Amino acid sequence: MIRILLLSFVAVAGQALGQAVDPPAIDAIKKNGGLILPAPGGENQWNIQFQLRGRDLKDAGLADVAKLGGVVELNLRDTKITSAGLVHLKGLAKLTRLHLERTNIGDEGVANLAGLTKLEYLNLYSTKITDKSLGHLTGLKNLRQLYVWQTDVTDAGIAKLKKTLPAISIVKGIDLTAIIPVEKEKPKPEDDLKWLPDGGDEKPPAKSVTGEFTIVRFVNNRDKAVKLFWIDYGGKPKLYGVIEPGAERRQNTYEDAVWMVANQRDMPLGYFVTGRAFARAIIPK
Repeated sequence: MIRILLLSFVAVAGQALGQAVDPPAIDAIKKNGGLILPAPGGENQWNIQFQLRGRDLKDAGLADVAKLGGVVELNLRDTKITSAGLVHLKGLAKLTRLHLERTNIGDEGVANLAGLTKLEYLNLYSTKITDKSLGHLTGLKNLRQLYVWQTDVTDAGIAKLKKTLPAISIVKGIDLTAIIPVEKEKPKPEDDLKWLPDGGDEKPPAKSVTGEFTIVRFVNNRDKAVKLFWIDYGGKPKLYGVIEPGAERRQNTYEDAVWMVANQRDMPLGYFVTGRAFARAIIPK
């Protein structure tokens, strides 16, 4: 029933704009694990995500994405696509946000993005790109955020691109081990992260996945010191520090990261899962 309603909605939207809509393409995307959501800002515009259940997506599956046309956000993080598959993205003229992190793409794939002039956000973290890829992006005047952490991009290549696109923000790498001083004079708005006690009904994800950069302020309300562990991309805990009773730690991180709080014997007490916004994580008594 839900599928019928979704396909009906797509058909009506497409007719209203005089555009062809391909219900079989939507069905194929869903079979490949893709999540399709209507994007705000107009009819027949879509946010498509494969990073949750569609990580087995291969190049051929991108042909179905291309058939929709009105895709404004596309997340291909951790999928099995290669440079060859990106040829299917050439026609996505409305695309504004594209996640390609931790995929098997290189410079020849990024060349296919040169015509996506509405692109504002591009994540190429942990891909096989070099400075040659940055040359393909010089015409993207709307590009504001670019992530090239753990690639072969150089500082010289970044400087050259910034001369062409002075408004762009390029992230080449962030030191997660650094403690950021508390700026009491200019506090930033913070969300409160939910405390997930160990053994409780709500379980944290098994591992972190990377997203946009953010900061979390961990506050220890216990009367004993605690250890702070990051659950890495392979599901393994890595110690980042000790927070004394009543103390706090401001921590560089990314959205969708899992942080574990443990006692001095390394026994888990609970977890926090980060979001995109700057946040406060209160460790309860």
